[in-house]
Amino acid sequence: MSIFLMVLAFIFIIVGLAGSFLPVIPGLPLGWLGLFVAFFSKSCTLSIWTLIITLLLMIIVTVMDYIIPSKMVKKSGGTKSGERGALIGSMAGIIFVNPMILIFGSFIGALIGELINNSKDIKKALKSALSSFAGFLLGTGIKAFLTLSFLLILILNILFGLF
Repeated sequence: MSIFLMVLAFIFIIVGLAGSFLPVIPGLPLGWLGLFVAFFSKSCTLSIWTLIITLLLMIIVTVMDYIIPSKMVKKSGGTKSGERGALIGSMAGIIFVNPMILIFGSFIGALIGELINNSKDIKKALKSALSSFAGFLLGTGIKAFLTLSFLLILILNILFGLF
């Protein structure tokens, strides 16, 4: 049973890593689920504190993944309409479970929001939308890094009893 749990844990983390780049897979939660499953294996000595801290990090990064694009719009000089559009566009991907909307939702939302605010300033709208997309890419990188960290934690725990 212990080997089965460890194999399952690694599968969850690897699929989670893929999910960091493939928007239809909830990568970070699956990666953390891998640590959670490993916790119950006799081959693993992860502490409850490791699980709690990684859970908190997973929750924070998951929430920030939806907020970062709208904050990037604000940082680039976008309006509240662009920020709201980016946030709505990010959330639309979850509601419609569509990979294209998940990838480009914040971009489209920010663009529409900025154009509603001022339909004549297409250059500013595109700048805000591109900033939103950059925020999406930043969030993707952070998710991938954290999921890789989960994998490293598990490997170091198995090999050296750390964490």
